[in-house]
Amino acid sequence: MPELAEVKLTSELIHSVGGRTFVKIEKSPVSKVKTDLTELKFSKFNLKSSSRGKELVIDFWREDVPFQEAEMKRMKVTLGMSGSWVYYDPRNIENEKIHKHTHLRIIDNDGFILGLYDVRRFAKWHWKDFDLKGRGPCPFHESLKFSDNLRDNWYKHKDFKGHKLSEILMSQKWFNGIGNYLRAEILYRLDVNPFIIASELPKNKLEPLIALIIGCVEQAYKLGGGQLKDWKNPNGENPVSFNEWMKCYGKAEKMTDRSGRTFWYNKKWSL
Repeated sequence: MPELAEVKLTSELIHSVGGRTFVKIEKSPVSKVKTDLTELKFSKFNLKSSSRGKELVIDFWREDVPFQEAEMKRMKVTLGMSGSWVYYDPRNIENEKIHKHTHLRIIDNDGFILGLYDVRRFAKWHWKDFDLKGRGPCPFHESLKFSDNLRDNWYKHKDFKGHKLSEILMSQKWFNGIGNYLRAEILYRLDVNPFIIASELPKNKLEPLIALIIGCVEQAYKLGGGQLKDWKNPNGENPVSFNEWMKCYGKAEKMTDRSGRTFWYNKKWSL
């Protein structure tokens, strides 16, 4: 958490206010992230944001030159366990708590802040692009590439021969954007023993699995994301519909996997 849907919704919030004029970027006094923010030399700038799986990038565009000639600098942001973005007025006393826990702050010319709200402080930011080598295609934005990549490799690549089905779905190399709640919901709906070796998945189940991954990602996004624990939908949707959509995560049998994560599954597959 946050997973693909939550990262995409967060990116859309940033993009929605990115056309404003921003004049400063800073981190909170307690943040220990060492990225040098002075690398951004623009005195006035606009923002654009996009997401790919679990990754989010922000493009900073210099405002005081024609768009075609504008310089750009890209920052990659990881949201950690519960990071989210907020747009608020720090002068409003009601936003005192928000301001306290907003550790990356982008300030516009009206004094409002577009910021990374992160109580646990696991979120990070770096002057980097998307990780195109370490992370596979995005099931949402690159669904055809994602599907073909699995079809081409599922019964051949060593990764699928060395991991259980429940384990491989957490690999960002193959399932960029899939995390704990999505793997639980996908495998519960697939109705195949999640503890088999991935390459032993019956061949007539691969296409349903691919369809479920893409479908569950899209459904989670449309329902406003998993408002679990500290992450909040920036659009303020009610989490009731999402909780009704979840059939497995937090509700079914559970065990601790090899990575130390809690895996929720249908009890009929109990070890």
